[in-house]
Amino acid sequence: MVKASAYTLEEVAERLDEAFGMFIDGDEEYGSVIGEVKVRLEKLSEKYPDDRELKEYLEAFRDFYSKREEGSLSREEEKERLVWLKSEINNIVHWRKLGMSAGRVLPFRDFRSMRGETGRRGI
Repeated sequence: MVKASAYTLEEVAERLDEAFGMFIDGDEEYGSVIGEVKVRLEKLSEKYPDDRELKEYLEAFRDFYSKREEGSLSREEEKERLVWLKSEINNIVHWRKLGMSAGRVLPFRDFRSMRGETGRRGI
């Protein structure tokens, strides 16, 4: 089963963070950025059809987007849902990074650095 990379999803998460900042500032471009995030998520979902976690996230995002377009969300509700969506995608990214072989966010990348004795190979 092939899943979207953590780094691919991280780009979407960064764009969603930008959108949140625009929402807080009352920027007019907020709506177009949210639409762009939705399109990116849909393309990723098409590219990775076996990624169940991404599909569930996309479903929640579509629900938010449709309610936002209808105008049925108050500003406070919209803010709460955006915060939740940001949190969810950041959690997905975090756990996928931990599951990757590179383990960029892990404290030790290899066993030698765990010993605390770097630079003394073979001595």
